[in-house]
Amino acid sequence: MTEVIVAPWGVINQEKVDTMERYSLKEILKNGELIALTIPGEKSYYTYRNAEMGIQYMVGRKMAEELRVGLRVNECLDTLEMVEKLKKGEGDIILLPVRKNIEGADSLVFCGPEQGNAQWAVMQYNKELADTINKMFKPELLAEMEKMEAEILENGGAVQCHAYAPYIDKENGIISEWDALFKEYAGEASTDWRLLAAICYTESCFDPKARSWAGACGLMQLMPQTAQGYGLSEDKIYDPEANVQTAVKVINQLLKDYRDVPDKVERLNFVLASYNGGPGHVRDAMALTEKHGGDKYVWEDVSEYILLLSKPQYYRDAVVKHGYMRGTETHKYVTCVRERFEEYAGMKLTGNQYGAPEAAGYAGVSTEPTRRVAKTNRFQI
Repeated sequence: MTEVIVAPWGVINQEKVDTMERYSLKEILKNGELIALTIPGEKSYYTYRNAEMGIQYMVGRKMAEELRVGLRVNECLDTLEMVEKLKKGEGDIILLPVRKNIEGADSLVFCGPEQGNAQWAVMQYNKELADTINKMFKPELLAEMEKMEAEILENGGAVQCHAYAPYIDKENGIISEWDALFKEYAGEASTDWRLLAAICYTESCFDPKARSWAGACGLMQLMPQTAQGYGLSEDKIYDPEANVQTAVKVINQLLKDYRDVPDKVERLNFVLASYNGGPGHVRDAMALTEKHGGDKYVWEDVSEYILLLSKPQYYRDAVVKHGYMRGTETHKYVTCVRERFEEYAGMKLTGNQYGAPEAAGYAGVSTEPTRRVAKTNRFQI
């Protein structure tokens, strides 16, 4: 009987692990997954707002879609590691142009996009896969993916939403119709409800039906896989209360993950950056900050390396584990949320003012949730 293994990317078959060095196109189609080897980089592969990007990856994903299989990435440090892993069966295809005169090229078959004397590569026994990719691949596909990526980046990962006003009644402190939700769940992360409101407005402009190009959903723009990891099913992801409650769980977990950051205000900077750009990239920036003599627990120092993670000499540094990052948006995101919160709170951030209202000294601000309207997700103030 074949052993079944549960891996982070799902259920895999032990038979594949045992016979990977001879895993043919037929078996890839049967298993439903193509494993791609690549080196993280701006043109090859990176994550942006929790979505996988990079021209080479996007073309490869298109090929996988035509094959009707999933595409899983195995990141490598250099070309030598990609070739070695391909030979060991740790991947089905090198999804990055490699030189055709590279050492060991006699055991490879080249396919897909050409870049001078370089192409994607598979092992010789997988020539059928190479031939299939060559039949599917069209040179104009590169231009299509470049255009798609450019539009995504130009729009900052645009979210399809109705842009509600940042206030309902500024004079009376009513920010949105979701204020009661923010007040109810803010205590679970020991934070001010207006910080949740600031995050929500930055994410979705208070539209509970908002959806991003990457598939993030609802008020707090949760990715379905993230939501599922916290127990929220995809059919409930647009429910305002469930969406906010789950986002607070994510924020609370990030607060725990950054307990090594001693200052509470600084800690929230790192949490916000991770909510937007992913904790892996933020930790990489912290490691670079420490390596170059900065304070890895101070956002002003770390944010410099968030931006520098778009440059090869930094994202290829040995201390970096998650590769290329387009850090301009994450840098801007932290600033935007802070400024929005300052506006909502009516004061500048000092001391523990990212914390719960009573800790921040917000006189006269009730932390009790407002009354709900029966049998609805709308709330009254």
